[in-house]
Amino acid sequence: MEDKSRFFSELIYALSLMMDLDENRKLFHAWRVGILAEKLAQKILPEYRAQIFYAGLLHDIGAISLPEHVVHYTDIKEHFANPILFSHPEKSAQIVRQISPLVIAADMIMDHHEQWDGSGYPRGLAGNNINLGGQILRICDTFDILARVRPPLSLDGMKTSLSARRGVEYSDLIYELMVTTLEEGDFFNEVMDEKKISEKVLNITKELPLIDNNPNRSQADDIIRVFAKVIDAKHSYTAGHSERVAEYTYMLAKALGLKEEEAKRLKVAGYLHDAGKVAVPKSILDKPGRLTLDEFKLMKRHPVYTMEIMSMVTLLKDLVVIAGGHHERYDGAGYPDGLSGEAIPFGARIMAVADAYDAMTSVRPYQSQRSFAEAKEVIEKNSGSQFDPKVAKAAAKALP
Repeated sequence: MEDKSRFFSELIYALSLMMDLDENRKLFHAWRVGILAEKLAQKILPEYRAQIFYAGLLHDIGAISLPEHVVHYTDIKEHFANPILFSHPEKSAQIVRQISPLVIAADMIMDHHEQWDGSGYPRGLAGNNINLGGQILRICDTFDILARVRPPLSLDGMKTSLSARRGVEYSDLIYELMVTTLEEGDFFNEVMDEKKISEKVLNITKELPLIDNNPNRSQADDIIRVFAKVIDAKHSYTAGHSERVAEYTYMLAKALGLKEEEAKRLKVAGYLHDAGKVAVPKSILDKPGRLTLDEFKLMKRHPVYTMEIMSMVTLLKDLVVIAGGHHERYDGAGYPDGLSGEAIPFGARIMAVADAYDAMTSVRPYQSQRSFAEAKEVIEKNSGSQFDPKVAKAAAKALP
């Protein structure tokens, strides 16, 4: 049970980290909100500490398709004017409900932009009609935005800024709860220090009660599919890409004689192979023309981000180099490491074909869509250069 719960927790952390990658830096927004929310919940919702912690980690998951990270949108008027921002609490809740142990967290997430005076969204709830977990998330979310002010606010400055919003965003009770929490020991300085946030997240996990997992379902599979949907939601044209790459990778693995267990593991890597693309600006991924040198350098970083995200999950460590190697070329001209031939993990060579096949047969802004037959011809033509000849040969029969 503990191993299963640990795997579950690590997948959630990795998912939340993925959402907080902003080009070349980690924003730690979700982690800071999760840390704060769990700390506040200890005092008034102790039985729901785990739920509110995961709610903090995942509260903005529905905003992934924004051009920039949600923390950059600080004007409340823009939240009402932008359909993606306005609907993101509801979309986030819908996504989190797909992870069945977190249905309580989903209800909290639904209300995290409601305001005490009724001026929030999406439902315009007021007072105690707002889920208590949602009220906690609201003030924690605001704290993180204020924590980004430069120069950084002192504790007194933070209390003053939070106080200005009491009675509007949140109740006097929630404000006093936050202030009391921030004044405990050195907690304020610790939660302001990004270098300590990772450590605090891991420590919370060790102390939290285990999340009940339904023994009749694979919660890991649920989260991995959510992972894939969130990755693909970053761009409209990539809808379903990760799931198709996972399926094509599985088909090729079976055709090449890999055992069922290994083929399924490669399928998991297929679901997660583009996790790092979330850190690449939409302006680059959606660009119809050729990328500049600097843009291509940033694009080539996405497999590195994928490996960093997956490395957080102990049971996926053996898949890291496979998922991160799907843009290596058989002739050594690929990235991120310029590996060639047998030096490229076999699973990565398989996934390279699966990824290219789906890219060619899908609508993309930078190339014409090809038929399945045409895509197979391109793979055959590039056998021995871009692709492993064995995998390219298998693709002709194994892929649809």
